[in-house]
Amino acid sequence: MARLIIHQERISDQQELIKICPFGALEEQEGKVIVNAACKMCRLCVKKGPEGAVEYVEDVKKTEINKDEWKGIAVYADHVDGAVHPVTYELIGKAKEMAAVTGQEVYVLFMGKDIRKKSEEILHYGADKVFLYDKEELARFKIEPYTAVFEDFIKKVRPSSILVGATTVGRQLAPRVAARMKTGLTADCTILEMNKNTDLSQIRPAFGGNIMAQDPEPSSPDRYRPV
Repeated sequence: MARLIIHQERISDQQELIKICPFGALEEQEGKVIVNAACKMCRLCVKKGPEGAVEYVEDVKKTEINKDEWKGIAVYADHVDGAVHPVTYELIGKAKEMAAVTGQEVYVLFMGKDIRKKSEEILHYGADKVFLYDKEELARFKIEPYTAVFEDFIKKVRPSSILVGATTVGRQLAPRVAARMKTGLTADCTILEMNKNTDLSQIRPAFGGNIMAQDPEPSSPDRYRPV
């Protein structure tokens, strides 16, 4: 977990430092500048404040990931009773564009009830493989069963990146899955670019759209996989 450390002795003007935070996360208490619960870890105070006044620290050392074990770009198929949301097809197209950079496959995660026939149609939109979870408990969206299936898919398939549409379901499901897998999530991306080392560059609006922030730093039997 990351945290901010305030070095009081390096602050010459407390109010000037406090004004830097657009979220009101810096405040003065008993003559000291503290970080409150409104902090978004944007690190503007680190970058714009007096040199060394605010320090960003990660308490837990990052685990090294073997990228060779994580391959392919996955797309979550958002649907209602098998009627696939158009954003799914848009994401498949974007995934194909990104996969061309790394030479990897495009996968689609499709979960629901009585959706086998519809899942076969997805292959015609350019996916290399469709991973189908067709179960009674998935007939309607419920956060816990859907999250459990998503986790199972990730652990079995190990995609390097996952694209989820910003639908009502997607906005609920993606954060829960990211938290479960202890991985990153960037919402409302306007630009996605895949690097040859499979790192994903993401650009999204920030601070009310006034700036653009960048996160650095897949029909044949062998293509269709019921799970």
